[in-house]
Amino acid sequence: MTSQHPSSRTFRGNLILILLGALVASLVVGGVLWARSNTTWIKKQAGGSAWYLTYEGKSVRGEPRAAVRYRHNPDRYKPQQRDEQLGSTRLPWSTKVVVNTGAEARVEVTPAGDGIASCRILLDGVRVVASGKSPGPGRPAVCHVITSKTPEKWPR
Repeated sequence: MTSQHPSSRTFRGNLILILLGALVASLVVGGVLWARSNTTWIKKQAGGSAWYLTYEGKSVRGEPRAAVRYRHNPDRYKPQQRDEQLGSTRLPWSTKVVVNTGAEARVEVTPAGDGIASCRILLDGVRVVASGKSPGPGRPAVCHVITSKTPEKWPR
């Protein structure tokens, strides 16, 4: 007659397998949690924490030309900012720029004559993070925002 209880040898083998599985699962979960909480720190140490933004300018009324001025970082690994100024520029206009974390992103669109212009700043070319419109004829449309200081976490 055979016993209905597993032998002690089989029981020990199953117990070791269960404990080994739990250890592997713990290591995987711990590694994911560590990576999630330290990714920002690692990126800051590596340098180059910056945002990719798109500046846009459009004519709302009047001649489709404007003087455009915008701020960006020429080198994402250095904190310096540069202001670019374009003379008479055909609207609609857009450019892609890099702006470091915690820095000001800014664009001004001054319409020609008595025109009215608008501007926008887009995050990754999709999400509008700032917009503006000329307060009156010939007055500049100004858009500005301070970028998030935390890489990959733009406030809602």
